[in-house]
Amino acid sequence: MQAAAAAYNDLILAHNGDYAAAWAAEPAKLTEAVNTLRAQWLAASNQYETIEGIVAGIPSTAKYDLILDAGNPGTEDEDVAEFDLTLPDGTVLEKPGSLFHTITEPLFWGTDKESVKLEADLNGNGAADAGEVLFDANLALGAANGMVEWATALRNDMAAWAPNRDDAFTAVVTMTPTVGDYFGEWKESQFLGGEGAAFVAQSRLIDVLGIMGGCERMYVSAISPVIATEDTALDSAITNDFKELIALVTETRDREAAGEKFTAEEADALGGEAQDIAERIVAQVLQAAAKNGVEIKG
Repeated sequence: MQAAAAAYNDLILAHNGDYAAAWAAEPAKLTEAVNTLRAQWLAASNQYETIEGIVAGIPSTAKYDLILDAGNPGTEDEDVAEFDLTLPDGTVLEKPGSLFHTITEPLFWGTDKESVKLEADLNGNGAADAGEVLFDANLALGAANGMVEWATALRNDMAAWAPNRDDAFTAVVTMTPTVGDYFGEWKESQFLGGEGAAFVAQSRLIDVLGIMGGCERMYVSAISPVIATEDTALDSAITNDFKELIALVTETRDREAAGEKFTAEEADALGGEAQDIAERIVAQVLQAAAKNGVEIKG
């Protein structure tokens, strides 16, 4: 993504920052650069979602989730991504929000209207459709550089992290019950007729599968072996609840992918069902934590 952003930026700079001139001269190269950026964004985002349930649930790494994926701009009162982003031209954006969903996704898919520089027929159908735009190259490269910087920092801290029982339990207890919030974001997204600037590149349900899959993996790998030695019935109950939760999200996503259109009321009902399962999981994991002298952090 960083390389694609640099290539895109170079194309714009070669025409002295004139987006119309750049498009007139090199539409094929610009189209390729934009499509590559989007493809790399999707790959990076989907990879991150598979570990978000762990990263965001461990107190020592939770800050990275706010910076990379889930944090609010400094204009909000809570869950602020505590970092500043310096762009190639020297501009400093103070606490701009998460790199994935506040900055790059709205930028690359044209829902950040302030950063749209030119409407462009990227798919060659004779018209610039919704989201077909050239966007601020300086911001694109700056954000991609920020992605590399913070992803590298996360990788280094995760390599130094010593896996421990308290963190494993804490991650599952913290992240599993966020599933209802994700269904709420799905309901407000453009996939269900909303007008949100984020969650436009793909359905939020794909992210939910990654996040809940990470929570399930933490349970199966790090917690189940602890619980199963003393209470096989409790372990089986939690394991089955995770399977039920993943199955519910998977089925809903499959229906959506097949073309079914959900109403806001249906999204609320499905989110409520998922939340009920998640809260049941958390109650049982907390029960197991108490039996095993585990400290839930945060």
